[in-house]
Amino acid sequence: DILVTKAGPGSIAEAMIKGLPCLLTSFVPGQEEGNVDFVTEARAGEFVDELDPWKVAEKVAEWFQDPKRLRDMSRCALQVGKPDATLEIAKVLSEEFLDAGASQKPLADHS
Repeated sequence: DILVTKAGPGSIAEAMIKGLPCLLTSFVPGQEEGNVDFVTEARAGEFVDELDPWKVAEKVAEWFQDPKRLRDMSRCALQVGKPDATLEIAKVLSEEFLDAGASQKPLADHS
């Protein structure tokens, strides 16, 4: 299986976690361009412009005709996927908040 999508970070992150090769077909200039590089440099997918739907279809057919290539891209996707990223971010933030709260002096009680 593969994912054909624009280069949105959420879609790419989920595809990498699941080991799905990504065929990226568009991106928001400036905001998502780096995501295309991330996927292609990791060898977890390719980019084909959505403005040429025939090329997109040809690339999908090409991938499905080459099971070894799909397995290789899937393996590459799994290597860069970070399934625990959300949990790790939450841990870091909660530790930072706890540290910040512990270092503050208590407010004076004016009751």
